[in-house]
Amino acid sequence: MSFFDALFGRTRLKKPQFDPFFRLGASLPDFEAKGLVFAGAGAVCCRPSEEQAFTDALKQAEDVTHLYADEHHLALELSDDRENFHWILLRGGADDVLTGLHALGDTLSDQGYGGALLAALFPFQDRGGTTFLVYNYKRGRFYPFHPTSGKDRDEARELQLQTLLTALVPIEPELERWYPLWDNPLGP
Repeated sequence: MSFFDALFGRTRLKKPQFDPFFRLGASLPDFEAKGLVFAGAGAVCCRPSEEQAFTDALKQAEDVTHLYADEHHLALELSDDRENFHWILLRGGADDVLTGLHALGDTLSDQGYGGALLAALFPFQDRGGTTFLVYNYKRGRFYPFHPTSGKDRDEARELQLQTLLTALVPIEPELERWYPLWDNPLGP
């Protein structure tokens, strides 16, 4: 924090980290060897803002993502959840989905709104169900989220996956930061 930020009571948002996206892409064959098969989709969750500048930056990022999706034959979906968080979803091949979501985040970050990026979500087929690999932009780390019926989660499987995936991608070590993302647009 700079002197002026302390003086005026401001805090600067940590810039989002994008490098782990590429580690995830390179690690997908190892994920499959561990029983996790990429389910052909990914989504980014953004914190909304009423600011016109943010709305313009988000529109620009969505336009860039839309152009990329058209060029690579990806399905693009935009939605807002019950909590009014904004989701941008891509369906298609793993490399294209990861690159498209990276371009989206990079565009928002270049416009000064990287702090609005909350999480990226990637579904994997796992033991007859779905495990989501959640990426926390602020922390630059992933964590597994394995929902079961209702609003339950298989915490034992999540801990098992923590052990299995730590060598492949950066995993969040603080379990209290493993937030469940219920009612996400990629739902099980």
